[in-house]
Amino acid sequence: MRILVLNQNKFERVGYLRAIDHRRHDVVYAGTPQYVEDIPDSVRCGRFVLDPGRPVAEQLRPWLAGQERFDRLLARHELLILPAAELRAEFGIPGMRPELAVNFRDKVAMKAVLSSAGIRVPRFAPVGELPDEAPWPGKTIVKPRDSNASQGIELCDDYASARRLVADRGAADPGFIARYEVEEYLDGAIWHVDGYLHGGEPVAVQAARYVRTPMMFEHSEPLGSVQFPEPDLAAWAVDCVRALGGETLTFHLEAIMTATGPVFLEVAARCGGGHVVEMFRRRTGIHLHSFDMATEVDGKLARHLLEAPVPDLFNGMFLFPGHTYGGAPVSVSVPPGVLTAPVLVKHQILPAGVPTGTSANYRPENLAFSGLVSGPDPDELDAWIENVFTSVTVTPVR
Repeated sequence: MRILVLNQNKFERVGYLRAIDHRRHDVVYAGTPQYVEDIPDSVRCGRFVLDPGRPVAEQLRPWLAGQERFDRLLARHELLILPAAELRAEFGIPGMRPELAVNFRDKVAMKAVLSSAGIRVPRFAPVGELPDEAPWPGKTIVKPRDSNASQGIELCDDYASARRLVADRGAADPGFIARYEVEEYLDGAIWHVDGYLHGGEPVAVQAARYVRTPMMFEHSEPLGSVQFPEPDLAAWAVDCVRALGGETLTFHLEAIMTATGPVFLEVAARCGGGHVVEMFRRRTGIHLHSFDMATEVDGKLARHLLEAPVPDLFNGMFLFPGHTYGGAPVSVSVPPGVLTAPVLVKHQILPAGVPTGTSANYRPENLAFSGLVSGPDPDELDAWIENVFTSVTVTPVR
């Protein structure tokens, strides 16, 4: 089998060797230089170096036209989901097509589909179709239609303020109108639900509640999450994914739990970031990246990759941002007892003198301080993480 992989992650983290028999299959990895160079020399594969400044599909299209047809095209990063779908459709490769991929990339499209299916979503409008009168009272969010990790989101005091921001941004950037939407702000805890569906049936699904919020992380505060036993929320999330047309895929869905029940926020056909993959594996016995890829390659559920779950323990993570320090190295001060706490499974501190990143993401190597925790009581994990947030200090070194 010929397999093309669009890679934008650390090779070992995604579990390619676990998912794909590189001696049996002819595999080509396409990625920017840092990810191609991360592939071990011992791996039998082809390599296609992408220019990070040019669209992925634009670069691969002429090359694919001169190649023998590939049997699979794999992509694990959210920004590669739609280009991968476009290339599959154009070159006759099995897998997700653009008309489905857009439901897991475009926040306006996904909310429109779910609203029509009777699933509650925040009231919203594309920036190019804003009504003159406020369609809802109170705070209003202006957000990109296709971003992740809450990048580019602005919280405005009211709809009128949001319209003024849209007018200013639209005047400065002609492409802004097509890329953004506005949405009503709702109060409540934010949850993420992660899982894998096969043939429309859930193989494993797990809900987790955020400690603080992704929007706060974007604006320099730490972020965490903890798994909780919420089967009703998990089932509701599966209903959302099915309504969007999802049948066999990994998903990462976010919802807000209001006083009257869950409200859909967004979903992507990918794994969650930070330590979500490891949290999920420890709880369910499934490593989402490798399990999904092996199933797609083999055309049947990769049961040989199932591990023994540990259902008596819940898992969580904490992430201190690195992108808010303008690239400066940081000094991380951790109180005694934190790094030796029984709940702490692993942690990573940005080494002294290493520059911080400048774009928001949840990858541990780009964070000032992060870790994975585990224990029998999710409420205690939640409280422990919040205590870490208030006791650890991160200081830029100029």
